[in-house]
Amino acid sequence: MKINIFNDLFLLQRIDYFIRTRNTGTPVQLASRLYICERDVYRLLSDLRDQGFPIAYDKQAASYYYLEPVKIQFSIMVGSEKLLTIQGGEKRSSVLEQLTKSYGESDFRGNGF
Repeated sequence: MKINIFNDLFLLQRIDYFIRTRNTGTPVQLASRLYICERDVYRLLSDLRDQGFPIAYDKQAASYYYLEPVKIQFSIMVGSEKLLTIQGGEKRSSVLEQLTKSYGESDFRGNGF
């Protein structure tokens, strides 16, 4: 079984950037920017909201935005080599707690969480 956690993390990083900068565009435009279908955009936004991300849509600006500051930050390391760093915003989310539960607490503690 192939694990696509890196793809999911990069997708999270990209959507967070577009939301923080209020540069998502419409759902169709965001889907194009993320290289996913529009249905997946709605599904992803719903999942993020379910995890506590305060996401709203501004019709006049045609962009999603955070209702309050959000911070996403973590690193993945193997030995002393850093494989991946994700950073953005200003509020930690329960998504990180879900990763800890899914992949084991020892995998994430002490690595920027």
